[in-house]
Amino acid sequence: MRKTAKSLTRKLSVYFGGIALLVAAILYLLSIVILYWVEDELNRRTLEQIAPSAQTAFEQGAISPLILSTTITAYNDASSLPEEYQAITDLPLGFLDELHDTFKEDIFILRSQYSHGEATHPLILVMDAEKVELSRGEWSCISLVILAVTLMLFALFGFAITLLTRRLIAPIRAISNQLEDSEGDRRFRVSKDATLEFHALTASLNHYQQEIAQLIRREQAFSRYASHELRTPLTIIQGASRLLEQEGNPEFLKRQRHRIAKAAGNMQQIIDALLSLVKQERGLNTAKLRALDEKELRQILAEVEPLASQKQIQLSLTLDATPQIAPSEAVLRMLMINLLNNAINASDSGRITIGVDDKGIWVKDQGRGMSSSDNRPQGHGLGLEIVEALCQRYQWRFSLSNDNEGCIARLHFPVSSDAP
Repeated sequence: MRKTAKSLTRKLSVYFGGIALLVAAILYLLSIVILYWVEDELNRRTLEQIAPSAQTAFEQGAISPLILSTTITAYNDASSLPEEYQAITDLPLGFLDELHDTFKEDIFILRSQYSHGEATHPLILVMDAEKVELSRGEWSCISLVILAVTLMLFALFGFAITLLTRRLIAPIRAISNQLEDSEGDRRFRVSKDATLEFHALTASLNHYQQEIAQLIRREQAFSRYASHELRTPLTIIQGASRLLEQEGNPEFLKRQRHRIAKAAGNMQQIIDALLSLVKQERGLNTAKLRALDEKELRQILAEVEPLASQKQIQLSLTLDATPQIAPSEAVLRMLMINLLNNAINASDSGRITIGVDDKGIWVKDQGRGMSSSDNRPQGHGLGLEIVEALCQRYQWRFSLSNDNEGCIARLHFPVSSDAP
Protein backbone atom coordinates (compact mmCIF):
# COMPACT_ATOMS: atom_id res chain seq x y z
CA MET A 1 0.00 0.00 0.00
CA ARG A 2 2.90 2.38 0.69
CA LYS A 3 4.26 1.78 -2.81
CA THR A 4 0.80 2.62 -4.15
CA ALA A 5 0.72 5.90 -2.25
CA LYS A 6 4.24 6.79 -3.40
CA SER A 7 3.37 5.90 -6.98
CA LEU A 8 0.27 8.09 -6.79
CA THR A 9 2.37 10.97 -5.46
CA ARG A 10 4.83 10.54 -8.30
CA LYS A 11 2.10 10.34 -10.92
CA LEU A 12 0.38 13.45 -9.61
CA SER A 13 3.69 15.31 -9.53
CA VAL A 14 4.43 14.35 -13.13
CA TYR A 15 0.88 15.20 -14.19
CA PHE A 16 0.80 18.63 -12.56
CA GLY A 17 4.42 19.25 -13.58
CA GLY A 18 3.47 18.64 -17.20
CA ILE A 19 0.53 21.01 -16.85
CA ALA A 20 2.79 23.67 -15.30
CA LEU A 21 5.34 23.27 -18.11
CA LEU A 22 2.61 23.57 -20.74
CA VAL A 23 1.20 26.66 -19.06
CA ALA A 24 4.69 28.20 -18.85
CA ALA A 25 5.32 27.55 -22.56
CA ILE A 26 1.94 29.04 -23.50
CA LEU A 27 2.61 32.12 -21.36
CA TYR A 28 6.04 32.60 -22.94
CA LEU A 29 4.76 32.30 -26.50
CA LEU A 30 1.75 34.46 -25.73
CA SER A 31 3.97 37.19 -24.27
CA ILE A 32 6.20 37.24 -27.38
CA VAL A 33 3.21 37.34 -29.74
CA ILE A 34 1.58 40.15 -27.76
CA LEU A 35 4.82 42.20 -27.83
CA TYR A 36 5.11 41.78 -31.61
CA TRP A 37 1.50 42.81 -32.06
CA VAL A 38 1.79 45.83 -29.78
CA GLU A 39 4.93 47.01 -31.59
CA ASP A 40 3.30 46.78 -35.03
CA GLU A 41 0.06 48.35 -33.80
CA LEU A 42 1.92 51.36 -32.41
CA ASN A 43 3.64 51.91 -35.77
CA ARG A 44 0.31 51.67 -37.64
CA ARG A 45 -1.30 54.21 -35.33
CA THR A 46 1.69 56.52 -35.74
CA LEU A 47 1.22 56.53 -39.52
CA GLU A 48 -2.54 57.05 -39.16
CA GLN A 49 -2.03 60.03 -36.83
CA ILE A 50 0.66 61.73 -38.95
CA ALA A 51 -1.20 61.30 -42.28
CA PRO A 52 -3.41 64.43 -41.78
CA SER A 53 -0.31 66.56 -41.14
CA ALA A 54 1.30 65.32 -44.34
CA GLN A 55 -1.89 66.04 -46.31
CA THR A 56 -2.06 69.60 -44.91
CA ALA A 57 1.57 70.19 -45.79
CA PHE A 58 1.04 69.07 -49.39
CA GLU A 59 -2.07 71.24 -49.70
CA GLN A 60 -0.01 74.23 -48.58
CA GLY A 61 2.53 73.61 -51.35
CA ALA A 62 5.04 71.17 -49.91
CA ILE A 63 6.96 69.21 -52.53
CA SER A 64 7.12 65.39 -52.63
CA PRO A 65 9.03 63.67 -51.10
CA LEU A 66 8.31 65.30 -47.74
CA ILE A 67 10.44 64.21 -44.78
CA LEU A 68 8.19 64.22 -41.72
CA SER A 69 10.66 62.67 -39.26
CA THR A 70 13.86 60.72 -39.25
CA THR A 71 11.89 57.56 -39.99
CA ILE A 72 8.81 58.73 -41.97
CA THR A 73 8.70 60.11 -45.54
CA ALA A 74 5.53 61.27 -47.33
CA TYR A 75 4.80 61.20 -51.11
CA ASN A 76 1.93 62.73 -53.08
CA ASP A 77 3.30 61.89 -56.52
CA ALA A 78 4.00 58.34 -57.68
CA SER A 79 6.83 59.60 -59.96
CA SER A 80 8.67 60.92 -56.90
CA LEU A 81 8.87 57.47 -55.34
CA PRO A 82 12.34 55.93 -55.37
CA GLU A 83 12.78 53.19 -57.92
CA GLU A 84 12.88 50.47 -55.25
CA TYR A 85 9.48 51.68 -53.91
CA GLN A 86 7.62 51.68 -57.22
CA ALA A 87 5.85 48.46 -56.27
CA ILE A 88 3.94 50.44 -53.61
CA THR A 89 1.66 51.83 -56.32
CA ASP A 90 0.31 48.33 -56.88
CA LEU A 91 -0.97 48.15 -53.30
CA PRO A 92 -4.72 48.78 -52.74
CA LEU A 93 -5.99 52.04 -51.34
CA GLY A 94 -6.26 51.97 -47.56
CA PHE A 95 -3.30 49.57 -47.20
CA LEU A 96 -1.65 49.99 -43.80
CA ASP A 97 0.80 47.33 -42.72
CA GLU A 98 4.38 46.15 -42.67
CA LEU A 99 5.99 44.46 -45.68
CA HIS A 100 8.68 41.85 -45.18
CA ASP A 101 11.10 40.50 -47.78
CA THR A 102 9.63 42.81 -50.47
CA PHE A 103 12.12 45.65 -50.37
CA LYS A 104 15.68 45.88 -49.16
CA GLU A 105 14.45 46.61 -45.66
CA ASP A 106 11.24 46.06 -43.72
CA ILE A 107 8.97 49.11 -44.01
CA PHE A 108 5.55 50.22 -42.84
CA ILE A 109 3.36 51.65 -45.61
CA LEU A 110 0.20 53.71 -45.58
CA ARG A 111 -1.33 54.11 -49.06
CA SER A 112 -4.20 56.61 -49.36
CA GLN A 113 -5.30 59.60 -51.40
CA TYR A 114 -6.75 63.10 -50.91
CA SER A 115 -8.54 65.71 -53.04
CA HIS A 116 -7.24 69.26 -53.49
CA GLY A 117 -9.34 71.50 -55.66
CA GLU A 118 -10.55 69.47 -58.61
CA ALA A 119 -7.54 67.09 -58.56
CA THR A 120 -7.04 63.85 -56.63
CA HIS A 121 -3.54 63.13 -55.37
CA PRO A 122 -2.06 59.97 -53.89
CA LEU A 123 -0.81 60.01 -50.31
CA ILE A 124 1.91 57.48 -49.47
CA LEU A 125 3.69 57.33 -46.10
CA VAL A 126 6.76 55.14 -45.72
CA MET A 127 8.29 54.29 -42.33
CA ASP A 128 11.63 52.53 -41.90
CA ALA A 129 10.67 49.63 -39.62
CA GLU A 130 14.21 48.74 -38.67
CA LYS A 131 14.70 52.15 -37.06
CA VAL A 132 11.48 52.14 -35.01
CA GLU A 133 11.24 48.46 -34.08
CA LEU A 134 13.25 46.64 -31.47
CA SER A 135 16.57 45.22 -32.60
CA ARG A 136 17.48 41.57 -32.42
CA GLY A 137 19.59 42.21 -29.35
CA GLU A 138 16.73 43.97 -27.61
CA TRP A 139 14.37 41.14 -28.55
CA SER A 140 16.86 38.65 -27.16
CA CYS A 141 17.05 40.54 -23.85
CA ILE A 142 13.25 40.77 -23.64
CA SER A 143 12.92 37.06 -24.46
CA LEU A 144 15.41 36.17 -21.75
CA VAL A 145 13.54 38.28 -19.20
CA ILE A 146 10.20 36.71 -20.16
CA LEU A 147 11.76 33.25 -20.08
CA ALA A 148 13.28 33.90 -16.66
CA VAL A 149 9.99 35.15 -15.26
CA THR A 150 8.16 32.18 -16.81
CA LEU A 151 10.64 29.71 -15.32
CA MET A 152 10.32 31.40 -11.94
CA LEU A 153 6.53 31.10 -12.14
CA PHE A 154 6.94 27.49 -13.21
CA ALA A 155 9.16 26.81 -10.19
CA LEU A 156 6.70 28.51 -7.81
CA PHE A 157 3.77 26.66 -9.39
CA GLY A 158 5.64 23.37 -9.13
CA PHE A 159 6.50 24.03 -5.48
CA ALA A 160 2.87 24.87 -4.69
CA ILE A 161 1.65 21.78 -6.54
CA THR A 162 4.16 19.61 -4.65
CA LEU A 163 2.93 20.91 -1.30
CA LEU A 164 -0.69 20.48 -2.35
CA THR A 165 -0.05 16.96 -3.62
CA ARG A 166 1.69 15.95 -0.41
CA ARG A 167 -1.17 17.33 1.61
CA LEU A 168 -3.72 15.49 -0.52
CA ILE A 169 -1.77 12.24 -0.45
CA ALA A 170 -0.99 12.38 3.28
CA PRO A 171 -4.42 10.99 4.33
CA ILE A 172 -4.16 8.21 1.72
CA ARG A 173 -0.69 7.28 2.97
CA ALA A 174 -1.95 7.33 6.56
CA ILE A 175 -4.87 5.04 5.70
CA SER A 176 -2.54 2.75 3.71
CA ASN A 177 -0.17 2.47 6.67
CA GLN A 178 -3.06 1.75 9.00
CA LEU A 179 -4.35 -0.95 6.65
CA GLU A 180 -0.93 -2.61 6.66
CA ASP A 181 -0.51 -2.34 10.42
CA SER A 182 -4.16 -2.88 11.37
CA GLU A 183 -4.60 -5.09 14.41
CA GLY A 184 -7.93 -6.34 15.65
CA ASP A 185 -10.50 -3.61 16.21
CA ARG A 186 -8.11 -0.70 15.67
CA ARG A 187 -10.00 2.25 14.21
CA PHE A 188 -8.85 4.11 11.10
CA ARG A 189 -8.05 7.79 11.56
CA VAL A 190 -6.88 10.76 9.49
CA SER A 191 -5.73 14.19 10.57
CA LYS A 192 -8.33 16.81 11.44
CA ASP A 193 -7.28 19.06 8.54
CA ALA A 194 -7.95 16.31 5.96
CA THR A 195 -10.80 16.89 3.53
CA LEU A 196 -14.33 15.73 4.30
CA GLU A 197 -14.06 12.94 1.72
CA PHE A 198 -11.24 11.27 3.68
CA HIS A 199 -13.16 11.54 6.94
CA ALA A 200 -16.13 9.91 5.19
CA LEU A 201 -13.79 7.19 3.85
CA THR A 202 -12.39 6.40 7.31
CA ALA A 203 -15.91 6.34 8.74
CA SER A 204 -16.92 3.82 6.06
CA LEU A 205 -13.81 1.71 6.69
CA ASN A 206 -14.51 1.66 10.43
CA HIS A 207 -18.15 0.75 9.75
CA TYR A 208 -17.22 -2.13 7.47
CA GLN A 209 -14.51 -3.28 9.86
CA GLN A 210 -17.07 -3.49 12.64
CA GLU A 211 -19.51 -5.34 10.41
CA ILE A 212 -16.81 -7.82 9.35
CA ALA A 213 -15.72 -8.38 12.96
CA GLN A 214 -19.34 -8.87 14.01
CA LEU A 215 -19.94 -11.26 11.12
CA ILE A 216 -16.84 -13.27 12.02
CA ARG A 217 -17.96 -13.49 15.65
CA ARG A 218 -21.40 -14.65 14.60
CA GLU A 219 -20.06 -17.22 12.19
CA GLN A 220 -17.68 -18.52 14.85
CA ALA A 221 -20.55 -18.71 17.32
CA PHE A 222 -22.68 -20.43 14.71
CA SER A 223 -19.93 -23.00 14.08
CA ARG A 224 -19.50 -23.64 17.80
CA TYR A 225 -23.23 -24.01 18.20
CA ALA A 226 -23.53 -26.40 15.26
CA SER A 227 -20.66 -28.55 16.48
CA HIS A 228 -22.12 -28.61 19.99
CA GLU A 229 -25.63 -29.46 18.82
CA LEU A 230 -24.38 -32.23 16.55
CA ARG A 231 -22.07 -33.59 19.23
CA THR A 232 -24.95 -34.05 21.69
CA PRO A 233 -27.05 -36.47 19.58
CA LEU A 234 -23.89 -38.24 18.48
CA THR A 235 -22.95 -38.84 22.10
CA ILE A 236 -26.43 -40.17 22.80
CA ILE A 237 -26.30 -42.47 19.76
CA GLN A 238 -22.87 -43.78 20.69
CA GLY A 239 -23.88 -44.40 24.32
CA ALA A 240 -27.13 -46.07 23.42
CA SER A 241 -25.40 -48.22 20.80
CA ARG A 242 -22.94 -49.51 23.40
CA LEU A 243 -25.83 -50.30 25.75
CA LEU A 244 -27.56 -52.24 22.97
CA GLU A 245 -24.56 -54.51 22.78
CA GLN A 246 -25.18 -55.57 26.37
CA GLU A 247 -27.79 -58.07 27.35
CA GLY A 248 -30.92 -56.65 28.93
CA ASN A 249 -34.65 -56.93 29.11
CA PRO A 250 -36.68 -56.00 26.04
CA GLU A 251 -38.02 -52.85 27.69
CA PHE A 252 -34.47 -51.56 28.33
CA LEU A 253 -33.39 -52.30 24.76
CA LYS A 254 -36.53 -50.60 23.46
CA ARG A 255 -35.66 -47.44 25.39
CA GLN A 256 -32.16 -47.40 23.92
CA ARG A 257 -33.50 -47.80 20.40
CA HIS A 258 -35.93 -44.96 21.10
CA ARG A 259 -33.04 -42.79 22.32
CA ILE A 260 -31.07 -43.55 19.14
CA ALA A 261 -34.03 -42.77 16.91
CA LYS A 262 -34.79 -39.51 18.73
CA ALA A 263 -31.12 -38.40 18.65
CA ALA A 264 -30.89 -39.24 14.95
CA GLY A 265 -34.06 -37.27 14.33
CA ASN A 266 -32.65 -34.26 16.19
CA MET A 267 -29.44 -34.51 14.21
CA GLN A 268 -31.37 -34.66 10.95
CA GLN A 269 -33.32 -31.55 11.92
CA ILE A 270 -30.11 -29.66 12.71
CA ILE A 271 -28.58 -30.72 9.39
CA ASP A 272 -31.75 -29.70 7.53
CA ALA A 273 -31.65 -26.31 9.22
CA LEU A 274 -28.02 -25.78 8.27
CA LEU A 275 -28.64 -26.85 4.67
CA SER A 276 -31.67 -24.55 4.49
CA LEU A 277 -29.54 -21.61 5.62
CA VAL A 278 -26.81 -22.39 3.08
CA LYS A 279 -29.37 -22.57 0.26
CA GLN A 280 -30.98 -19.34 1.41
CA GLU A 281 -27.60 -17.51 1.44
CA ARG A 282 -26.64 -18.79 -2.02
CA GLY A 283 -30.03 -17.93 -3.49
CA LEU A 284 -30.75 -21.59 -4.27
CA ASN A 285 -33.93 -21.55 -2.24
CA THR A 286 -36.83 -19.27 -3.06
CA ALA A 287 -37.84 -19.29 0.65
CA LYS A 288 -41.55 -19.58 -0.07
CA LEU A 289 -43.85 -18.48 2.71
CA ARG A 290 -45.62 -21.13 4.73
CA ALA A 291 -48.21 -21.06 7.51
CA LEU A 292 -47.08 -21.41 11.11
CA ASP A 293 -49.65 -23.60 12.87
CA GLU A 294 -50.23 -24.70 16.44
CA LYS A 295 -49.18 -28.32 15.81
CA GLU A 296 -45.64 -27.28 14.85
CA LEU A 297 -45.30 -25.16 17.98
CA ARG A 298 -46.69 -27.93 20.20
CA GLN A 299 -44.06 -30.33 18.87
CA ILE A 300 -41.33 -27.85 19.75
CA LEU A 301 -42.73 -27.37 23.25
CA ALA A 302 -42.82 -31.15 23.71
CA GLU A 303 -39.06 -31.31 23.14
CA VAL A 304 -38.28 -28.92 26.01
CA GLU A 305 -41.05 -30.18 28.30
CA PRO A 306 -38.78 -32.63 30.20
CA LEU A 307 -36.23 -29.89 30.93
CA ALA A 308 -38.97 -27.49 32.08
CA SER A 309 -40.55 -30.17 34.29
CA GLN A 310 -37.29 -30.68 36.17
CA LYS A 311 -37.54 -27.03 37.32
CA GLN A 312 -41.31 -27.18 37.81
CA ILE A 313 -41.80 -24.64 35.02
CA GLN A 314 -45.13 -24.60 33.19
CA LEU A 315 -45.20 -23.98 29.42
CA SER A 316 -48.18 -22.27 27.81
CA LEU A 317 -48.96 -21.30 24.23
CA THR A 318 -51.02 -18.32 23.06
CA LEU A 319 -51.80 -18.39 19.33
CA ASP A 320 -53.51 -15.17 18.22
CA ALA A 321 -52.75 -15.59 14.48
CA THR A 322 -51.46 -18.01 11.88
CA PRO A 323 -48.73 -15.93 10.21
CA GLN A 324 -46.93 -16.72 6.97
CA ILE A 325 -43.19 -17.21 7.58
CA ALA A 326 -40.16 -18.03 5.43
CA PRO A 327 -37.93 -20.15 7.72
CA SER A 328 -38.27 -23.88 7.32
CA GLU A 329 -39.51 -26.10 10.15
CA ALA A 330 -35.94 -27.06 11.02
CA VAL A 331 -34.81 -23.44 11.19
CA LEU A 332 -37.83 -22.36 13.25
CA ARG A 333 -37.19 -25.28 15.60
CA MET A 334 -33.60 -24.13 16.03
CA LEU A 335 -34.81 -20.60 16.82
CA MET A 336 -37.50 -21.66 19.29
CA ILE A 337 -35.37 -24.32 21.01
CA ASN A 338 -32.69 -21.70 21.66
CA LEU A 339 -35.17 -19.17 23.05
CA LEU A 340 -36.95 -21.77 25.20
CA ASN A 341 -33.74 -23.32 26.54
CA ASN A 342 -32.40 -19.89 27.43
CA ALA A 343 -35.68 -18.97 29.15
CA ILE A 344 -35.63 -22.24 31.13
CA ASN A 345 -31.98 -21.76 32.10
CA ALA A 346 -32.73 -18.21 33.26
CA SER A 347 -35.70 -19.36 35.40
CA ASP A 348 -35.90 -21.32 38.65
CA SER A 349 -39.65 -21.85 38.54
CA GLY A 350 -42.84 -20.22 37.36
CA ARG A 351 -44.27 -20.05 33.87
CA ILE A 352 -42.93 -19.54 30.35
CA THR A 353 -45.42 -18.22 27.83
CA ILE A 354 -45.03 -18.50 24.06
CA GLY A 355 -47.14 -16.09 22.02
CA VAL A 356 -47.73 -15.70 18.27
CA ASP A 357 -49.43 -12.85 16.44
CA ASP A 358 -49.18 -11.14 13.05
CA LYS A 359 -46.15 -9.10 14.15
CA GLY A 360 -43.96 -11.89 15.50
CA ILE A 361 -43.28 -14.53 18.11
CA TRP A 362 -42.44 -13.84 21.76
CA VAL A 363 -41.22 -15.90 24.67
CA LYS A 364 -41.84 -14.52 28.16
CA ASP A 365 -40.28 -16.05 31.28
CA GLN A 366 -40.45 -15.30 35.01
CA GLY A 367 -36.73 -15.66 35.55
CA ARG A 368 -33.99 -13.40 36.84
CA GLY A 369 -34.10 -10.98 33.89
CA MET A 370 -31.30 -9.29 32.06
CA SER A 371 -28.01 -8.59 33.78
CA SER A 372 -27.10 -4.89 33.95
CA SER A 373 -23.41 -5.70 33.42
CA ASP A 374 -23.59 -7.48 30.08
CA ASN A 375 -27.12 -6.58 28.92
CA ARG A 376 -27.92 -10.29 28.62
CA PRO A 377 -30.34 -12.39 30.69
CA GLN A 378 -28.68 -14.73 33.14
CA GLY A 379 -28.37 -18.15 31.59
CA HIS A 380 -28.30 -16.75 28.05
CA GLY A 381 -25.13 -17.03 25.96
CA LEU A 382 -24.21 -18.68 22.68
CA GLY A 383 -27.85 -19.40 21.83
CA LEU A 384 -28.76 -15.72 21.44
CA GLU A 385 -25.94 -15.15 18.97
CA ILE A 386 -27.36 -17.99 16.90
CA VAL A 387 -30.84 -16.46 17.11
CA GLU A 388 -29.55 -13.06 15.95
CA ALA A 389 -27.66 -14.67 13.05
CA LEU A 390 -30.70 -16.69 11.97
CA CYS A 391 -32.99 -13.65 12.17
CA GLN A 392 -30.68 -11.58 9.97
CA ARG A 393 -30.69 -14.31 7.33
CA TYR A 394 -34.46 -14.04 7.02
CA GLN A 395 -34.76 -10.25 7.56
CA TRP A 396 -36.32 -10.80 10.95
CA ARG A 397 -35.39 -8.71 13.98
CA PHE A 398 -34.57 -10.08 17.42
CA SER A 399 -35.05 -8.05 20.60
CA LEU A 400 -34.64 -8.78 24.27
CA SER A 401 -36.02 -6.72 27.13
CA ASN A 402 -36.82 -6.97 30.82
CA ASP A 403 -40.36 -7.34 32.04
CA ASN A 404 -41.88 -6.84 35.48
CA GLU A 405 -41.64 -10.56 36.18
CA GLY A 406 -38.69 -11.60 34.00
CA CYS A 407 -37.59 -11.23 30.43
CA ILE A 408 -39.28 -11.11 27.00
CA ALA A 409 -37.54 -12.34 23.83
CA ARG A 410 -39.24 -11.26 20.61
CA LEU A 411 -38.85 -12.38 17.00
CA HIS A 412 -40.21 -9.52 14.85
CA PHE A 413 -41.44 -10.43 11.38
CA PRO A 414 -40.39 -8.27 8.40
CA VAL A 415 -42.38 -5.06 8.04
CA SER A 416 -43.03 -5.63 4.34
CA SER A 417 -45.43 -8.45 3.60
CA ASP A 418 -43.30 -9.36 0.57
CA ALA A 419 -40.11 -9.74 2.55
CA PRO A 420 -39.04 -13.33 3.15
